[in-house]
Amino acid sequence: MTKVALDPRWSTVLTGADAESAMRLQPALTPHERRDVHVVARALGAMGHLTASFWGPVVVLDLLLGLSLMWAGYPLTATLPGSVAFAAGLVVVAAFRRPTLTVRGGGLLLAMAVGMLGYLVAVSVINGQPWTQRIEKFALFVLLAAALATGRVNIRSLVVGGCLGALVNVPLFYLGLAPNNYPPFLTGFYGDKNVAGLYYAVWGALGLLVWRGKTAVLWVLTSGVFLFLTGSRTSMAAYIGALGWFVLRNRVGVAYRVVIGAIGLVTLLWAVDNLAESSAFGDRTGTDWYRHQIEIAMAAKVAITPWYGLGLNQGTVVIGQRPQYFHDSYSQAFVEGGYLNLWVVVGVFVLIGAGVLDRRLHISRELLAVESAMIALLVCAWKLGETLMTTAGFLVLGIALAYRLGSLRSTPDEAFRRSKRTGPVAWSLDAASAPLAVVAGTRQNIDRSESRGGQQ
Repeated sequence: MTKVALDPRWSTVLTGADAESAMRLQPALTPHERRDVHVVARALGAMGHLTASFWGPVVVLDLLLGLSLMWAGYPLTATLPGSVAFAAGLVVVAAFRRPTLTVRGGGLLLAMAVGMLGYLVAVSVINGQPWTQRIEKFALFVLLAAALATGRVNIRSLVVGGCLGALVNVPLFYLGLAPNNYPPFLTGFYGDKNVAGLYYAVWGALGLLVWRGKTAVLWVLTSGVFLFLTGSRTSMAAYIGALGWFVLRNRVGVAYRVVIGAIGLVTLLWAVDNLAESSAFGDRTGTDWYRHQIEIAMAAKVAITPWYGLGLNQGTVVIGQRPQYFHDSYSQAFVEGGYLNLWVVVGVFVLIGAGVLDRRLHISRELLAVESAMIALLVCAWKLGETLMTTAGFLVLGIALAYRLGSLRSTPDEAFRRSKRTGPVAWSLDAASAPLAVVAGTRQNIDRSESRGGQQ
């Protein structure tokens, strides 16, 4: 097979090793294909906001969006936390970009989401509960997942930004430049130690989507240290579960995955209870007593909930004179929307997000990292309160949709024409695979042109 010299303009976005690999794997190209490789190179240049970094090319705006999640738990106003502002900002940015991915079954999933929102409104009206603000937030989260799933945001850049934010939060916290709401535990701009634990577990897993080799090992260890500093025992257990999934997922079939999951759940129940006695976490007697009172009150409310639920904003209990949110996302889903809401929410996150029943024996490293992050979320949802119906939950779900059900929407020529009309294009291809994807796309163009008698 004849080797073809790689377009020199790729050198701005490929490392030396990636360029050599792409040249070695590239098949012989026809003149039309060589022309289209140049077109894509021009399209990347036309984006105007790619910058080379230690990790490779990133889209600066998308990186900054990810970085802004460092303020996930920081109240921008009395009713607007940073995580919701991030979701709104990402949706606005995505609205000015064309989709680059088509989601298989996306229309059905969107219809199901809209139907569930309508059902929750109906249940809330029947029970005389306010629903407007919470439904608006849920609708925003659906749009967030849709924007990520359709490739309107560069996922790699978003993850790099999120990981950088998690890193930057630590020195700001210990220098006294960030909030310290639960001393001595690490919180910073995440606000709450459990929220911090959730995000450090999620970014710890998603970081494996970006980094390889020794850098990935260093990231795993660093994230583990940060999690320990948050003092969130559930988040630490969730992170261990996520790493276990990352290591074992591609080595076992569906049946073994279910068995391993059951063993992991039993181990988790034991570990969380026994970690409470560890002196490494200090004296948690009062905290654990209060949590136990919340769990008793939650169980009592679940017991009186009808099958269709009590309506939105009912995932709370009163301890003494103090309202307290549920510490269990699954119980909250049932109380607010009954069995239908519980089954749909858990089903989407478990089957599409974590891919527990995915029959493929081997998946890409990117999807594997996203599944691991979802495992961490599912564990945190058991003890840390509302976790699934949050920005973090739909962020991971949207990325999972993109990698599991997404397929490239447009050919290189179409993408370039769109980039000239609409500005930045959210390319979902990484630098090493881009030349090969270009070849695949241009071959489709040539096949179509030949079917029309060779007319371009």
